[in-house]
Amino acid sequence: MRTRQLFGSSLLFALVFSSVFSSGCGHASDGSTPNDAGVDASSLDVAEVAPPEPHPRAGKADAVFVEGSTFRDGQGRQLLFRGFNTKVNGIFDVTFADGRKPNYTFPDFDEAGAKRFEELGFDVIRLCINWSALEPQPKAYSKEFFAKVDAILALAKAHHFRVLLDMHQDGYSKEIGEDGAPLWAIVPAPEKLLEGPSDDGRRLSAQVIAAGTSFWNDAELPDGRTLQQAFFEAVGTMVRRYVGDETIVGIEAWNEPVAFDVESDTVGLWAFHRRFADVIHQLDGDLAVFFEPNGTRNQWDTASKPYTPWGNGPGVYAPHIYTGQFSIPSQNGWESEDPAKLLPSMQNASEEAAAWGTPWFVTEFGCNEAQPRGIHWISEELNLQDRFLASSTLWAWEPGDWSPRFDVAVKGRPESMRVVSRSYPRAVAGDLLAIERPTPGTMNVRYRATTRTKGLAHEISASADFVTDWKISCDGVDVTGSVTKAPGRATFICPWSEGEHTFSLFGTPVPLP
Repeated sequence: MRTRQLFGSSLLFALVFSSVFSSGCGHASDGSTPNDAGVDASSLDVAEVAPPEPHPRAGKADAVFVEGSTFRDGQGRQLLFRGFNTKVNGIFDVTFADGRKPNYTFPDFDEAGAKRFEELGFDVIRLCINWSALEPQPKAYSKEFFAKVDAILALAKAHHFRVLLDMHQDGYSKEIGEDGAPLWAIVPAPEKLLEGPSDDGRRLSAQVIAAGTSFWNDAELPDGRTLQQAFFEAVGTMVRRYVGDETIVGIEAWNEPVAFDVESDTVGLWAFHRRFADVIHQLDGDLAVFFEPNGTRNQWDTASKPYTPWGNGPGVYAPHIYTGQFSIPSQNGWESEDPAKLLPSMQNASEEAAAWGTPWFVTEFGCNEAQPRGIHWISEELNLQDRFLASSTLWAWEPGDWSPRFDVAVKGRPESMRVVSRSYPRAVAGDLLAIERPTPGTMNVRYRATTRTKGLAHEISASADFVTDWKISCDGVDVTGSVTKAPGRATFICPWSEGEHTFSLFGTPVPLP
C-alpha cells in the first residue's frame, strides 16, 4: 500500500509552483473568463434518461438532505456517517489495455466485503471514481463503468450503508501520474506515457504540473469544449442516471485539488466548486455537493475561509485530516503521541465549515497502522470526531499498512477492528448534542427531542468487534428488551418528551490482544 500524499501539495510544490497555478486559475486558455454559471445541464448527452424533477428526493424517508450544518434523513432524524474509502476495479481505473503494467492492484469491494462492512457497523463508503473510467473517450460514457456503480449501489442497499460518489484523482491521470483523467483530457498531450508500479513522486513531475495547470486554467480541448466543461458533462451524465437515489449521500467534486487564487469567489478553486454545484443542482436540487479546500491543507492543517458563505444549493465542507503524517513543521509521524497536537486541525476545520455555513465531513484521514502508534492515532482522531460530531471515511478499505488489513477469512487485524468499529449514533430522532464515552464499553448520546421526530427510532452501530453483551437505556431506563438488532447496528425508540435526553449503550468491550 502506498503512503498517502496529495497531488503537488508538498511544501516544495507550494513554494516553487504557486505562481504557475495562480496566474489565471479559472480562466480559459485565451485569457477570457468562462461563464460562472457553468454548463447547462440540459445539454448533457444522456438522452436515454428522462429529465429529473427539480427535487427528486422530496418525500423520501431514507434520502439524505443537508439542513443548515447537519445531515438529515427525510423523516428529520440527524445522521452521522462513519466508514471507509473504497476502490472498485472498473470504477477506480489504474490499468491499461495496451500491455503496460498497472499502476497498482487492489481487491474489489464485493459481497463478502460489504457483508463485513455491515458487521462492523459502518454506514457509508466514499467510492473513489476516476474520470477515465467514466468517459474513456470524449462523450463515450462507459456501460461497464455504470454496471459497476449499479452493483455497488445494490450492495449498499442490501447491507444498509450509503455511498458518497468521489471524483478522485492522484497525479491528474493514470497515464502520467496515478489515477484520474482520461488520456484525451491531458493538455498538453504527454510527452511520455508511464506504467506501473506508480509512486507519489510522480505528482511533482513536469507532465502532471502542466496538466493540472491546464485544468485549473480551463484550457480548450480539440472538440471545442473546455476541460472543466467536459468534466462537468461527464459527472452530470452520472448524476442524471442516479438522480434521487436514496442510497447516495452526495457527490464530491475533486479529490485533493491544488489550485491557487482560492480567496476569490469568481476565479480559482472556490469558483470551480460553485460552478460544479450549479450544474449538479440543475439535475438534483437536493443532492449534497462535497467540496474540498486546497490540498495543501494536508500540510498546514488549516485552510482559507470564504469571503461569503456557501450559497449554491446543498453543500458539505470536506477536508482531509492527516495531522502528524504530512504536517509542516513535521511531527515525525506523531512521534510525541500527544493528543493535544491533533486538536488544532479539527478545531480549524470546524471553524472553516462554520464560515461556509455547511456541515463538514472528513472524507479522508489515516496513518500507517503498521507503526506501533498507528492505532493510537486512529483512536485519538475518532475521539476528536466524536467531540466535533464529525462524519468521516478512513483511508482505506484495502490490504496494506494504511488500512486495518481487512481480510474476510480471518476478520482482519484484531486491534484495528476493535478501534475502528467503535459504536456511534447513525441516526438520532432529534438534534444530536454530544457523544460521550465515560468507560471503554459505554457510549452516552445526548440529544434534544423534536416534535418532527416524535415516535421515531434512534439507530446506533453495535459491532460485535467492539462490544458484547450490551444493553440500551433511555434516560437511565433499560429498553434492551424492545431493541431491534441487526448485523452491526440496533434500533430503538425512547419515550418522547420535550427537552434534552440521553440514550446509552453499555456492555463488555472486546479486549485488545
